[in-house]
Amino acid sequence: MADNYKITQYSVNNILSYVESSQIAIPEIQRPFVWKGKEVRDLIDSLYEGYPIGYLIVWQNSQVRIRGFGKSGTKKILIDGQQRVTAMMAALLGKEVLDDQYCSHRIKIAFNPLAQSGEERFAVSDENIEKKPEWVPDISVFFKREFSFRKFEKEYKEKNPEMDTTGLEAAVDQLKGIVKHQVGIIELSFLLDIDVVSEIFIRINLQGKPLNQEDFAMSKISVNEQYDGDLIRNTIDYFCHLLKEPSFLEILDKNESDFMKSEYGQELRWLGSANEFAYVPSYADVLKILLIACFGKSKMGDLVNLLSGKQSGRGEVSKKLAEESFKKLGQGAKAFVSEKNFRGFICALEKAGYDCQRLLYSQSVLNNCYAMYLLMDMEGISEEKKASLIGRWMTMCLITGHYQNSPDSVVMKDYKEIKEAGMEGYLTQIEELRLNDEFFDSVLPEKFASTTVRTAPYLAYLAAQNAGNALSLYSGTDTVGSLYAAKTEAYQILPKAYLEKCGFKTREIYGQVANITYISKEIKAVVKRKSPQDYKEELEKVISAEEIRDSLEANDIPASIFEADAGNVEAILAERRKAMAQKVKAYYRSL
Repeated sequence: MADNYKITQYSVNNILSYVESSQIAIPEIQRPFVWKGKEVRDLIDSLYEGYPIGYLIVWQNSQVRIRGFGKSGTKKILIDGQQRVTAMMAALLGKEVLDDQYCSHRIKIAFNPLAQSGEERFAVSDENIEKKPEWVPDISVFFKREFSFRKFEKEYKEKNPEMDTTGLEAAVDQLKGIVKHQVGIIELSFLLDIDVVSEIFIRINLQGKPLNQEDFAMSKISVNEQYDGDLIRNTIDYFCHLLKEPSFLEILDKNESDFMKSEYGQELRWLGSANEFAYVPSYADVLKILLIACFGKSKMGDLVNLLSGKQSGRGEVSKKLAEESFKKLGQGAKAFVSEKNFRGFICALEKAGYDCQRLLYSQSVLNNCYAMYLLMDMEGISEEKKASLIGRWMTMCLITGHYQNSPDSVVMKDYKEIKEAGMEGYLTQIEELRLNDEFFDSVLPEKFASTTVRTAPYLAYLAAQNAGNALSLYSGTDTVGSLYAAKTEAYQILPKAYLEKCGFKTREIYGQVANITYISKEIKAVVKRKSPQDYKEELEKVISAEEIRDSLEANDIPASIFEADAGNVEAILAERRKAMAQKVKAYYRSL
């Protein structure tokens, strides 16, 4: 282990010099500076008072691309401590920082050298501070080579003629002395496995916070300019940002013009006029999907190893493997962000009834489904066929709990089988094995006894109703899908109070999803929370008996609901569960 890392002490001055000379680099993944001015001020105050500011962790690498503070050819990259180092560069050396909008700006820290006990010595500079003569608006002036204390002292006294400046020189010397402050540096070997890096990070960090493996992987990607790693990283990061803020494209055109002219940047242009999407992956999601679709792997450490050229189960490093891995990743990234694929995936979900975020069960299931979609794209499957298959795949996952147990193992099996049999062939095998008549007749109905409204099979049922444009109960205009998307409160077909009168006091009866539907405000004003028997007469004044019968059928509710009593409640709910399952069956086979 000792050969894989070492701990040394560097002064702040040395660290800043190494960053400026590119001996230590801040990788592109970490460019946006997220600290607020107050946090920069607190860091400078800690340095001034001689308090420790924590370890920095660097990773040895000879192929680093950096921006803003130096040239390429760096030997080490900073993987933990970027915010602290950037804060020092900004405050002490006057460097501009990039915010989360990728716009450059200065953060100026002001200094009150003659502050008394209980008074602030440092502050984030603003117009108000700049008007106060006792404050020096920007401490970076003290760290310029041409700084002269005597000249500064003369000007300061002229601005503050009534102040006792006895302690001025001592305060300035103490401030200038912070560059001599020693900071611990943990230098990690380039060949370390990501799990080992994470363990080191956990042991060093006082909060016990594990190193984010996706961040580590993005750092690994971004530093390899030789294989377009910086372009791949930008593609992933900017895609995720543009999904949330299409107007961000204007900022990219202004501040990242070279990237936007590249083949990677061109793939993102469509997002400038894109609408809001129900599925919004993070950069971590993108990496997971590409890991599956491009490499057939599920663990982020595998991606880091592949990009490092490390053979599985071996110690040697292969430059050819690294080059091939980056090539696959680049191709996958462009396929991921392309309008054809991303819009195609979203449209396929919408066509299958999953057209709002509430109907999308979980981000991990969506990620796995998009990975399958990209695999189909690699197979050269037509758009129409991909839409059909992904609708079936999504629904299969929800009603069977396909990824419920050991999802990593399952997704690896999926990848292997799809590569061998093709997506359609593999899905057909699953259908023959798991989605037979017995499943829809016996297994699925019992899943609708769940008391969790967002249970996956119930979402599949709602998607089936949505895909069929089913009208909500007793309504002639409002659809189930529109009410659910609008977060309408679920309505109990047999109200809890009524069921309790019938002797059913457990949630297993009144709370099961087979007892749930969605109704409009107008209809709710008529039926209220009465039992079907009690509101039937009033309802028939609003809609006809035929319309009532058709509405019950559309929502898979037995007509016997109006005769519900203590003796048949359970049978009525069981009948609805079976009808719901048959609707899902017919819907699934129509996809």
